[in-house]
Amino acid sequence: MEGDNLIGKKLKLGDTIGIIAPSSPEKPEAIKKAMDFFTGKGFKIKLGKHVYDKRGFLAGKDEDRAADIMDMFKDKNVDIILCARGGYGSMRTLPYIDFDVIKNNPKIFIGFSDITSFLNSFYSRAGLITFHGPMFTSNFEDNYT
Repeated sequence: MEGDNLIGKKLKLGDTIGIIAPSSPEKPEAIKKAMDFFTGKGFKIKLGKHVYDKRGFLAGKDEDRAADIMDMFKDKNVDIILCARGGYGSMRTLPYIDFDVIKNNPKIFIGFSDITSFLNSFYSRAGLITFHGPMFTSNFEDNYT
């Protein structure tokens, strides 16, 4: 794939961060706290339609979690996609992912833990350079984060 690797554009103040919950659910108060932090830094936030869903130990149905991913890649106003948290279940969405859409709409994509299934798949199937990094609800006020 050398030469075919894609990377999203550089993030700048005022850009829109698309938030998805493709694994385990996150508490609404944690999402609200993170929204306040990022909007306070000058970013816009777009929440996925299913970011507050909960289905057992998952953040909603597999198809809905995958739809949020695809919607964020398709949305021309979203500059970066940041996962709310990891946990479990991201690999269950992979059959519903359109890798051609990702290849044609490269964006910064960040997460870790269970999100690694996306990091690896997006690179191997679409050539998208991804970032193993903090989640939306990580403590961004911590120096190490």
